Amino acid sequence: MSFRLVGIVFFISGVLIGFTRFYLGIKPKLLNMKVFAVYSEYLDEKYMKAVQNNVGEEVTIFLIITGLFLFAFSREKLENEIIHQIRYKSMIMSFYLSYAFILAANFFTFGFAFIYMLIFYSGVPLLAYILLFQFHLYLFRKNSTKISESVNRENNE
Repeated sequence: MSFRLVGIVFFISGVLIGFTRFYLGIKPKLLNMKVFAVYSEYLDEKYMKAVQNNVGEEVTIFLIITGLFLFAFSREKLENEIIHQIRYKSMIMSFYLSYAFILAANFFTFGFAFIYMLIFYSGVPLLAYILLFQFHLYLFRKNSTKISESVNRENNE
């Protein structure tokens, strides 16, 4: 099984768990456990201690980010210098878009909404990279097909 398929499964699982947790407000008791916290703040501050927590949010973010990462960096069937250049170009553009997103969130969201945007932002760079890479790959393949068709026509004449 390819890493890309595993990434898709992780991502979809994370989205479904996130929907259940955040939209439906369901916190399964199975996910209540003691976890080690470097820093925790609910009613009081705790440092370097085990705390009781529902890890639904952590599982959601882990699955989404891991899924996006596996999908984003899975090798193509044909990896060559051109694909590497497309990856690099997409990576740089996703960096710019990600910071544009966080700057826009800074000016247009406030209070807890900004905290939610920061959580959402954890997946934005990978998602932007995936979309840009797939778009540039599509354009490359489309242009390659047109060029090869043109060469074939010239050879047949």
